[in-house]
Amino acid sequence: MGGPKSSEQRPQGAPEGQTPAAARTAIDTILQSSAVELFHSQGVAVAPLRPAPLGAQQRFYDWVGLIHFEAATLSGVLTVSVPMAIWSSRETQGAGSSDSETLADWHRELANQLMGRIKNRLLKFQLTLRPRLPSALSGAALELHRKRSASEVLYRFRALRGDILVVVDAPLERAILAYAGDAQIAREGELILF
Repeated sequence: MGGPKSSEQRPQGAPEGQTPAAARTAIDTILQSSAVELFHSQGVAVAPLRPAPLGAQQRFYDWVGLIHFEAATLSGVLTVSVPMAIWSSRETQGAGSSDSETLADWHRELANQLMGRIKNRLLKFQLTLRPRLPSALSGAALELHRKRSASEVLYRFRALRGDILVVVDAPLERAILAYAGDAQIAREGELILF
């Protein structure tokens, strides 16, 4: 009689009409647009491909930036991995050396900036992410120490010199989004005094 007619049930506490698929579509769009914007600011043009369950696909290159996060209804980790060919193309434009500390620092910064952009956009949906400090590891080390899980989603971004891999390991179907258009959100580069 009443209630949703589809087989999808909305998460407990979610606004009327929100299904896990609707929240997931919004999160996918926010993550993809945030990554496109971030890499554009780095001088790398990218095109997002369709998000997919990770399965047996490659998830890391030589270096990986990762950042753990928590929210009221979920927690997880976001990883960013960029092929060396993209780093090298940046290097010819004066990006700096390619020693391991520089590469690790760049990947940490990418993970931090991507999480910041996602966090900022999700505030409009009353979902507050609490990120931890970013870290970086070699892809081989992370592959050995981080088991694959069914909740991992691969976001692949096509670039001229290879695909950028962003993996989110979190139960995204638990996200509760409620649009609040009047939320005061800082813009990129805006100074906040407190």
